[in-house]
Amino acid sequence: MKHLYFKIILFFILLFSASLLQAEGSEVAIPAITGEITSTKIQKKETLMELALREGFGFENIVNSNKELDPWNPQTGSHITLPGRAITPFGSAQGIVINLAELRLFYITKSGQSIDVNVFPLGIGREGRATPEGEYRVVVKKEQPDWRVPAGLRSEAPELPAIVPPGPDNPLGDFWLGLSAPGYGIHGTNRPYGVGRRISYGCLRMYPDDIEMLYQEIIPGEKVLITYQPFKAAKDGNELFLEAHPDYLDRYRDDFQEALHVISKTGWPGEIDYALVKHVTASATGIPTAVGTLAKQ
Repeated sequence: MKHLYFKIILFFILLFSASLLQAEGSEVAIPAITGEITSTKIQKKETLMELALREGFGFENIVNSNKELDPWNPQTGSHITLPGRAITPFGSAQGIVINLAELRLFYITKSGQSIDVNVFPLGIGREGRATPEGEYRVVVKKEQPDWRVPAGLRSEAPELPAIVPPGPDNPLGDFWLGLSAPGYGIHGTNRPYGVGRRISYGCLRMYPDDIEMLYQEIIPGEKVLITYQPFKAAKDGNELFLEAHPDYLDRYRDDFQEALHVISKTGWPGEIDYALVKHVTASATGIPTAVGTLAKQ
């Protein structure tokens, strides 16, 4: 299974950081933007859901970045944009950062003057069972976990047992990272087509290979930030980038004004193409787009 893995080596001070980590008295910058946009083509009789699984992306991310295509019946050979570039969410720090709005997990680590940013697609809580936002920690690591079926889910499906043992019928997959939010965790899945969708009972599901990699790296006590940021902005050199995802919670009355508010948090001193800002927020493709430039001195 492919996953998004981007390593950024930082020497001295990077001027385009979105946030800072403290390390042995020096400041090490987390990159504001990571990864790259790539592409592929639809194979015969392949849906976008099948392509997302093949390429290791989330389903909704693929759909949003290829809105001109029918997700269930795209033409064979169609060009597909793979949205591998992402702006790091505001407030990011060492540990796990989850942006529910984009259905992605950012795992950020440091070693001296080196920053690693790993980006993974996620399945999150469905409507009525939203994954909670907040600051948490990993408190439990468990391989081959039992699934203790939530009482509310058993009331919807009385045929479910109280406990599902490890195995192919266990929706937690092979690895469980329990959070300090009671009953919630990050885990694998026996239904990979649910990754990149709002379909779970509130937990966060990952592709099997992705959770295995993350599980090996995480230690109990790891910080976890769960946030909701449909709009992200960052400075990268002489350009200002904006990334927009659908505001599925309808939290913001005016997407354009919220995007401008997010841009203002970057301290951007240059010009802004407001018409392009409106287009980016309206299209919500999830692809970072340059919406401003600094005039050459």
